[in-house]
Amino acid sequence: MKKFFILLSIIGVLTSPIFSKTLTWEKGVTLLSFLEKHNLSKRLYYDLDQEDKELMEEIRAGQKYFIEKDKTIIIPVTDELQIKIKKGNKKRKDKLSLEPIPFEILKGSIFLKVKKNLEKELYHKTHSKGLIKALKLAYNYRISFNKMKKGDSVTIFYEQKRRKGIAVNNPKILASLVVKSKKKFYSFLTKDEKYFDSRGKKYEKTRKFFSPYIRPIGGKIRISSGFTHRRFHPILKRYRAHLGIDYANRTGTPIRATARGKIIHRGWKGGYGKCIIIQHNNGIRSLYAHMSRFRKGLKIGSKVTQGRVIGYIGTTGRSTGPHLHFGMYKKGKPVNPARYIRVKKQKKSTRLTGKAYKKLRKTVMKFRAKFKKVQKTGGAPLIVKKGNHLFTAKGH
Repeated sequence: MKKFFILLSIIGVLTSPIFSKTLTWEKGVTLLSFLEKHNLSKRLYYDLDQEDKELMEEIRAGQKYFIEKDKTIIIPVTDELQIKIKKGNKKRKDKLSLEPIPFEILKGSIFLKVKKNLEKELYHKTHSKGLIKALKLAYNYRISFNKMKKGDSVTIFYEQKRRKGIAVNNPKILASLVVKSKKKFYSFLTKDEKYFDSRGKKYEKTRKFFSPYIRPIGGKIRISSGFTHRRFHPILKRYRAHLGIDYANRTGTPIRATARGKIIHRGWKGGYGKCIIIQHNNGIRSLYAHMSRFRKGLKIGSKVTQGRVIGYIGTTGRSTGPHLHFGMYKKGKPVNPARYIRVKKQKKSTRLTGKAYKKLRKTVMKFRAKFKKVQKTGGAPLIVKKGNHLFTAKGH
């Protein structure tokens, strides 16, 4: 037993954070100037492809980065990806890699009976604005939580990522029950990250605004890859961001301008292959990559109208098959096109059937008893304290 405690002590010392420095990224510093300041090869930046270079712009002043005991530098770039830089020596060169950030996941639960204002009372119990956003997302903004009255209630089961004690990203709601004016509204998360009620009906999102941007591909579509800050690239065999949406379709399928604007790039663009970039109003740019060919007559400076064909789907550049990589940028920063593209209203509500429905019902039955238990105990909510430090209600 004594040897066991000695071993634990050694492990504790070896993994102790005293062997790493926590520093703050300074204002005006770019990755390139950072490499120069730390006597690291600038080739680490120049050898990155265009999409990874764009990702480096996500590093913001004031964020924390770390220097480990062995002088390895770790810089979180997004909530999911980090840069790891290892300084070389006479035998090996400096090395930069993009790796997923390791997280621990805490699970919380909460039952709250409304007294006056649900959002204020939920925040008072958890100090998490993210939980309120997650609850709205679980019902795809179909429930007006600000109109809930005294006696209404919410029951929530959720999880939250934590890194070095700090809450990362918004919480993810696994199951919830809203009782409003004595009516019950359930929401359950499925494996494909969509929410359904207890009978398998999907909560469809209704947009309250008109978007000036249309989908660049007509007809039936298949999204082969969505926007993400962490994706394992099938060709490069490493993690990287995917700053756009991939629409898979046949070579030669017409590609249309998402909105009117002016072409500011037409030509080859690294891994994007044949590519067109259009400047729109309000600081928005759209990018169309991997084209097989451009439409004749278009050049840099050409003005295009919304829906005009600008090129055709192909597989040029770094591509696994014919598709359009469609990206959008706001003031130079990549944004998720799905948030901007106009979506047609669906006439019929989506319902789960077959195996998917049976899986959902198993989830519903699993949580049925849990809902009752939490409504008696009040649950074990996660609490975000000063500095975004995350704890359970019991302080663990």
